[in-house]
Amino acid sequence: MSLIIQQLSLRTGTRTLIDALDLVLEPSEVLGILGANGAGKSTLLTVLAGLAAPAQGQVTLDGQPLDTLPPLTRAQHIGLLPQGDEGGFFGSVADFVALGHFPFGGPVPDLAPHLASWELTDLARRPLDTLSGGERQRARLAQLAVQAPHTALLDEPLTHLDPAHQARLLAWARAEADAEHSVVLTLHDPNWAACHCDRLLFLYGDGRWQLGTPADMLTPAALEALYGPGTAALWRQGA
Repeated sequence: MSLIIQQLSLRTGTRTLIDALDLVLEPSEVLGILGANGAGKSTLLTVLAGLAAPAQGQVTLDGQPLDTLPPLTRAQHIGLLPQGDEGGFFGSVADFVALGHFPFGGPVPDLAPHLASWELTDLARRPLDTLSGGERQRARLAQLAVQAPHTALLDEPLTHLDPAHQARLLAWARAEADAEHSVVLTLHDPNWAACHCDRLLFLYGDGRWQLGTPADMLTPAALEALYGPGTAALWRQGA
């Protein structure tokens, strides 16, 4: 199942964030998106999830335009982990994780493996709003795992996670790709991107974009062009 982006342009006010993006999200791929704050990363994921319309161009899922698909049909195939917190949810962790099955209807599957995978078993009956930021992020990841979308879009998913859980998330992303799913991550650490992504998309925030392999994209000069002077120090080449 392929998500195809054709001549996609995104704008905010009079500013063009992305101009004429062409991209095919391949099954078995982890795609990393890097760019400075405000470059359009979150906006792009929202459009790829079918939750906002582009200024120009089209996104199709197996040949069907996203905007022609019912929301529940989209949610059966595409999952989005946004940056925003789930304010106003007053149920338990287990209740929140179970919402991942909502697009499919019917009885909720056994949540125990997903809760255990994200170390949430002992927190399952706790109200979600009593958890720490990192624990809530793990609950959101468990919900996405229950949804099990063919294309998973994760916006800065490493936020609030400690290093062990960051590594766990990136291992999960690779396992999803090995299961012939597509995973898209917005990241800020080029070292994680180098180790875990098959391709990288650089967004410059002025319409320009660049797509390639980590080996081709991650150079000191490229990172300074993307983020600004002095940022090449973020890249531990060969580490």
